[in-house]
Amino acid sequence: MAQGGAGLFAPMLAVIDSPLEHIEKGRTALVAGDLAVAEREFAKAIRMQRTDGVLSVDASYGAAQVFTLQKRFRDAADVLDQLAADANLLGDAETEARVLLDAVSLKIRGHRRAAARLDADRLKQLVTDVRVSDATRRLIKVRLV
Repeated sequence: MAQGGAGLFAPMLAVIDSPLEHIEKGRTALVAGDLAVAEREFAKAIRMQRTDGVLSVDASYGAAQVFTLQKRFRDAADVLDQLAADANLLGDAETEARVLLDAVSLKIRGHRRAAARLDADRLKQLVTDVRVSDATRRLIKVRLV
């Protein structure tokens, strides 16, 4: 009757592969200075969350932080652009506004002023959206002066 190996417990030994685990691994690698591992883990989490139709806010900001530390401002802005587009598709104007506000700064640092202007124009539209909080409206007004 006794079974060798894992037997009945094999299903419990399965590796759990969740976006949150990849985000945590990415954060740990980021703190340790292992930017290659951090980038890979955040990218996995982003893919998984996008597949699930979930906004990948933490993973996207983690990836953007990795790219910013590497002075890859264009890549950082691209990650945030995708997050802003996803937020827009899901009708999350608050997240879209906050993300675009950060993307503007990265685009300026990455010498993409025309793209930053387009984001600023979108932010001017979002500032009148009732779904955007007063705090975010104030941030937009202060940072886009």
